[in-house]
Amino acid sequence: MWLFIIGTQLLAFMTSMIFWWLIKPKSRFSHISLVLSIFVINNIFLIYGLSEFWRERFHVYLAASILQGFMLYAGLVTAIIAVIYTQFFKQKLNNVSIRAFAVAVYTGIISLAVFNAYSPVIHHLTVKTDKNLVKPMRIALVSDTHLGRWFGNQQIDKMVALIDGQNPDVVLIAGDVMNDSTDAYDKTNMHEHLSKLRAPLGVYATLGNHDYSGNEIAIAEAIERAGIQVIDNKSVWLDDAVLLVGRSDATDPKRPAAADLMGDIQTDKPVLFLEHSPEALAEIKDLPVDLHLSGHTHGGQIFPLTVLLKWFTPLVYGFKAVNGSQFLVTSGYGIGAVPFRLGTRSEIWLITLQPT
Repeated sequence: MWLFIIGTQLLAFMTSMIFWWLIKPKSRFSHISLVLSIFVINNIFLIYGLSEFWRERFHVYLAASILQGFMLYAGLVTAIIAVIYTQFFKQKLNNVSIRAFAVAVYTGIISLAVFNAYSPVIHHLTVKTDKNLVKPMRIALVSDTHLGRWFGNQQIDKMVALIDGQNPDVVLIAGDVMNDSTDAYDKTNMHEHLSKLRAPLGVYATLGNHDYSGNEIAIAEAIERAGIQVIDNKSVWLDDAVLLVGRSDATDPKRPAAADLMGDIQTDKPVLFLEHSPEALAEIKDLPVDLHLSGHTHGGQIFPLTVLLKWFTPLVYGFKAVNGSQFLVTSGYGIGAVPFRLGTRSEIWLITLQPT
């Protein structure tokens, strides 16, 4: 915790230096006042966030800190452009121009991060199986909707419209349906909107770590009232053609091993395995699973995590085939703790499972 506190103070110091460069206070008193004001404001947000650690209030602090981080990005971009301009044109930028450029870059970074978070894209993927499958099956995959204060009815309606436009046979939701509780879901009547999500073979979901936050029973009940079947540690046949196996999140103390959940399944028909996290790649690759679907990582969501997570996660994002099993990790449809995406984008996957 102390390392975190020290980091927040360093972030505030960086912000104060950027503002000092941008404003150029004339007097020593103005300089000290500027620095103190930024430290006070930063710590007000910090205290507010720590009063509800890793919940809604803490998310407000995270958003504020990321906005400060974007200042560093804008400063680095401005410095690089200034050096290139100076070397190429053999003249310096005037102070007004370079400061205006820095503000424009900062505004552009925020705008891009918000756009990526709230403007989803649809990705298409064809997955082949050598097992017995009479006709192709179209699967819509959604993950990490994190329904809550910053992500609600408007985004649900957009998701329903986008999925309906793809005419999938089945819709799968890979966990973190809600952001820790049903408070915002109930308060803004998201049920009316989520219940419009339909598909001929049904809509199925597993719960994620933010669903298993002490409110998993209420969240599961709310999801099922919307017509979505929660299949944690269960299996279901889709049109008697594809077996769908669901598993609860790793935060569930009763979560079974994948091999135990699969049991003695000996089928010549395709098997889909749905869970929240992709951490079980090594566990799944030796099982008769044709396609493993997950989310959780958000693809890193914001640079540089988009790069750093690759050091710690077997598959952070995208498609990969291992030992005959195929894996797909989506960066998710929602935003989680903060309303920004930089280096990733809100998304839905439309997967066509077809015979070879």
